[in-house]
Amino acid sequence: MEQEPESLHNNLRNSLTSQGISTVEQFFGLDESEIKKHILSLEVKILPSDFTFFLFEYRLAMSSLAHTGYFENFKPFITVVLANEPTSNEEMLELVYEGFSAPRNGPSAWINSSASDLMMYTSSYNVCQFRSVLELQRKGVMYPDVPGLVEHFIWQHHIAPMLLLQHHESFVNQRFEEGITDPSEPVMSNWIGTLVEHCSTWLKKETPTHHHSRTWRAWPSDLKHSDGARKLHYAITSRFCRDILVPVVLNNNESDSQQADLCLVKQVSEVFIAQPTQSYAIGFTMCGTFMRLWQFDRSGAIGSESFNIIGTKENLSKFLALILLFLMSSKQVLGFDPTIIDIDGQAPINTRRTQKIQLQTQPNPQELVIDCPLYRESGICGRGTTCWQAHLSGDESEKFVIKDSWQPLEQREEGSILRDVTEKNVPHVVRYHHHETVHVASQIVDIESHLRGGINFKSGEEIRPTDASDDLQEQESKGFINRVHRRLVLKDVGQPIWTVDSPIHLLEALEGCIKGHQALLKAGYLHRDISINNLMIDNQTTDPDRKYFLIDLDGAVAYPIVNEEDRDPRYGTKVFVSFNLLLKDKPRDFVDDLESFFWVLMWICVNHPANQSKNSWMSGWKECGPMTLGSIKSGTIMNLHSRLFEFTDHYQQSQPIVDCVIEFANVMRSPDVREKDSARLYGEILDIFQKAQGKPVEGQ
Repeated sequence: MEQEPESLHNNLRNSLTSQGISTVEQFFGLDESEIKKHILSLEVKILPSDFTFFLFEYRLAMSSLAHTGYFENFKPFITVVLANEPTSNEEMLELVYEGFSAPRNGPSAWINSSASDLMMYTSSYNVCQFRSVLELQRKGVMYPDVPGLVEHFIWQHHIAPMLLLQHHESFVNQRFEEGITDPSEPVMSNWIGTLVEHCSTWLKKETPTHHHSRTWRAWPSDLKHSDGARKLHYAITSRFCRDILVPVVLNNNESDSQQADLCLVKQVSEVFIAQPTQSYAIGFTMCGTFMRLWQFDRSGAIGSESFNIIGTKENLSKFLALILLFLMSSKQVLGFDPTIIDIDGQAPINTRRTQKIQLQTQPNPQELVIDCPLYRESGICGRGTTCWQAHLSGDESEKFVIKDSWQPLEQREEGSILRDVTEKNVPHVVRYHHHETVHVASQIVDIESHLRGGINFKSGEEIRPTDASDDLQEQESKGFINRVHRRLVLKDVGQPIWTVDSPIHLLEALEGCIKGHQALLKAGYLHRDISINNLMIDNQTTDPDRKYFLIDLDGAVAYPIVNEEDRDPRYGTKVFVSFNLLLKDKPRDFVDDLESFFWVLMWICVNHPANQSKNSWMSGWKECGPMTLGSIKSGTIMNLHSRLFEFTDHYQQSQPIVDCVIEFANVMRSPDVREKDSARLYGEILDIFQKAQGKPVEGQ
């Protein structure tokens, strides 16, 4: 009889008790390096194959928190792991979800972050230093003092404020007469809480058949006051803290308004990660008794004129009207995408509910049921790319990837490129199924006219970071960029290349992806963004042309390059961009993408598996300026041997990997590397990978 597999709880518990760790006190009494090692070891054990996509981001969050040394979030998890009571796999996975989904009490998870369409950063950042993150997102323009924004939000409900407030006149009079003598943060939090409670009680009485779960909540943040006490996050939420509907920042003084705005940016960026079905987010800041309403989207943010909520009775009435609407608004009005719906017909708040998307395919529409999230892009400004795994309604035999993103209006659609590539049957490139521009009520969903409703936001003053570095000043913002919501459906589902299980499989995967890049070039396109998250593996397929493949042709351009803008050296994921482009030496060509494959190989060898990773010289690359990083990369390729000791044991002990890295570097540092034609250069590099695997070299 086949033995039943060990439960996840027992597996995790035994991995600690076998090391002599049987209590929570023992675990957290260890040295920091030992705690980190054990957490990373547990993290690797969490992911059985059938949960790969669902838990992908939470493992990344666990790994990131462990590397930062912020262990507070792990206490509930370790407590359950070491408990004697048996815990089911489902309960363990729920614990991971609850403990490591945003908002968190610690630094944000390691997630790909777009600073702009011209320079993307593979970003692992500490949100305690959020001002620097905002600088990395210089395209994120914030416009405060937009006239009529509060009224615009209220009138979306087609309800006159006087009608909305007619039952609350005595309450407003009472609160106005009482006034606010102490506008400190804790007092204001309690004061707002009583308003929310009043409105919630009234709504339950007026509509007893409706479910009213929205409330005012506060919880500890990662930020600290000057006295060392933790600041609090505030929000109007639905049921759980993670289900944030309206994020809020409270500050003691009106003079702290810009700091409050930046703190709200940080909260909203976490909301966008936790709730990827949001097209935009509504929030507000309260500095003393001065309130400002904000709307955030993938082009930045617009803010209302600041007003003293207790300054006049009319202002207090306006604030109470906002609270009422926050509690009773449809989720669409609060920013949730109405085209992604629960199976029961309601737009979702969290992504664990069963959801569907209807596609306007020809000749007949199709319905895709979402299985799980695959990828969420952090930050506010930018493409906001979100991917889900899905299947056709009534047919689970074939899996698809849904990719939603916010593209500049004038940018060529990735779907058009992929449709052409798929029709040409290009191997080792993800295959196309369908693409469309998202419509709601027969209107194109863009930011300027649809999300912002055509309001004249540019009359307000722009807020920009004031202490940007020289490298960031080089990336001057273009100001407001109108973006449109696009949806792409792909046929191939895979995992990032860094999840390979052995050095030989890494070599095989890179060989396949390089072949895909060459085939794409022959089909007339240059990829321009080779990175660890754009090279995929599919262990389920038996088709050798589909086992390893490229994704994300957002930045692909026609090749040979004719348009000089397509040579822009700033496009790509900075950590993997060639030193030539970082130093702005020669114009962009296919050679630069091939060098990016080299940096992908190096990055994986240095950083994976995570529990063997050392504090390497690559760890600071994300914060380096282009010129500095270009010089570091040039020096690395010219003097590679000193860097081989940075590899994890997993790869350092693999002679085929070491030999491949050395020979690959030799090719890329050759003085005539940019003179070689594509057939010759691809041939030389593929020969290296085939030789390292012990395969017959195809060119011989």
